Amino acid sequence: MKKTFLFIFFCGTLSALAQLSPIEEQEIDSIFQSWKDKDAPGVASGLIYGKTIKYTKAFGLADVENKKPITPQTKFQVDYLSRQFTALAILLLEEQGKIAWNDPIQKYLPDFPEYEHPLAVSHLLNHSSGLNDYEMLKGLLGKQENDVFTHEDALLLIKSQRKLNFVPGTQFSFMTSKTELTLLAEIIKKASGQSFSEFTGTNIFGPLQMNHTMFVEDYNTIIPNVAKSYQIAEEELFFRKTNIGNAGPTNLYTSAQDLLKWYDTLTGNSQSELASLIKRLDEPVKLDDGSVFESWWGRLTLGRAFYHKERGLPAFWQFGLAGGYAANVFRFPEQELTSFVIGNNNTYNGMPAMLQANHFIENEYTEPSSIDPTQIDSKNVPPKQLKKFEGHYWDAKRGIARKLHIVEDTLFYARLEADRGAPMLPLTGEDRFQLQIEGDEKIIFSFKTIDENLAYEITLGDSRPYTYVQYQPVEYTPQELEGYTGRFLMQDLNLVYHFKVEKGQLIALGPEGSELTFHSVSNDVFRSPTPSMGSIRFQRNQSGAIIGFAIYTDGIQNMQFKKLSL
Repeated sequence: MKKTFLFIFFCGTLSALAQLSPIEEQEIDSIFQSWKDKDAPGVASGLIYGKTIKYTKAFGLADVENKKPITPQTKFQVDYLSRQFTALAILLLEEQGKIAWNDPIQKYLPDFPEYEHPLAVSHLLNHSSGLNDYEMLKGLLGKQENDVFTHEDALLLIKSQRKLNFVPGTQFSFMTSKTELTLLAEIIKKASGQSFSEFTGTNIFGPLQMNHTMFVEDYNTIIPNVAKSYQIAEEELFFRKTNIGNAGPTNLYTSAQDLLKWYDTLTGNSQSELASLIKRLDEPVKLDDGSVFESWWGRLTLGRAFYHKERGLPAFWQFGLAGGYAANVFRFPEQELTSFVIGNNNTYNGMPAMLQANHFIENEYTEPSSIDPTQIDSKNVPPKQLKKFEGHYWDAKRGIARKLHIVEDTLFYARLEADRGAPMLPLTGEDRFQLQIEGDEKIIFSFKTIDENLAYEITLGDSRPYTYVQYQPVEYTPQELEGYTGRFLMQDLNLVYHFKVEKGQLIALGPEGSELTFHSVSNDVFRSPTPSMGSIRFQRNQSGAIIGFAIYTDGIQNMQFKKLSL
């Protein structure tokens, strides 16, 4: 899994349970060579290989102002890595008989709406609730990343939704949605009679002797021995405070030393009374019919890891990014290897985690680190035949537009604003292409016809396909755009957006001074670079007058706004 990254580290400490040879240690240290001897935020890393090699390293400063170094005991916010512990807590309560999978959520959340279709605890655990992603709702309200946001704020947003996006258990939710985990944390609180942090501390972290791990439910909590959150921008260092108080989908603080204990148990090396439940975290989430979620990043598990093939080897990947904190974990079960990096400098750190793993298993990969285009079973297609694939394509469910265009007799895939993009190699067989990019990702385009329109399905590895349908772009004059202006209300959130035309473009003014620019896609359909309103479709009455619009984007489906009368 290849990502681009930039980070700065300061050399720190090493804690080992099994000694590496001096040469091996030097080779692993070289991964962090460019970050040594700098007074900057950094990382702690850890690795488990087999049943003997277990060690942690620390590089850089936890507190730059006071020159306090990171150690294996330093706590970091690990964001999405929190979710596996929330899932484990709900599994534990079910085993204790305090909840049942078929229980309606209203049994524990009595102030939530009675939906048209039953919404059970199992649907939350299996990521198939039909609820909107509250992060997208925050965006609609004009909230910024660093704004104070509590667990209670999240609950208010979630329960404002009166109608589910789909029948629970029939579809999966937005890939990284935090909504289900938030509700699971609240159910854990109600079913256990303890706060969420107390229950997880007593029943999970305590038994596993994870003494430097805690869920934080109040963003004002003073956390001992914590790495401060930083951001490096244009070679300047900034303090990047996190004002998050929603434990469950995020807000776990832990150390490299404790993560070593956790993954030692998860991989079966260390015995625990929780071992059988912990093992279940690697089971896939499922719909009511047994279907699994083959996402773009891999098969989603109950523990919210992504199972996929990494250069031919089965692997699990988890990541997190909150404020200045970042975390990445790769697990290779057949090789009995786990490698992780956690940091406080606002930088993706998956590459050093992978390089650390590669030191031990590079020779076991069955596929190359980068696909050789000369080895792809491709064919020559005359430019005249490629011409039929040119055009604009639209993913209506996610509100994403792309274009295919010919450059120097080659078909290219690109964002609408891009000049070039990436070349597409025609494959042997009917109307199939492979994207030619650096790295080991195999991205395939398969063309088909949908309702007499050309369309393609795009997949990454074994992922489920995303469908894009060809459309003819519509350009509106400023006078025509005036027909889409006015004030629109989303009643459940008491949220108003004011649409107007400015400098020939349709813009929307929202709460907290937010301003969105919209671009036309097709008749009555517009897109925006703002994720929470990535795509909107205006609605008309029988007379043809605009009466409202609906949002369709990742995390929000068919949210209705009604036009207000003057």
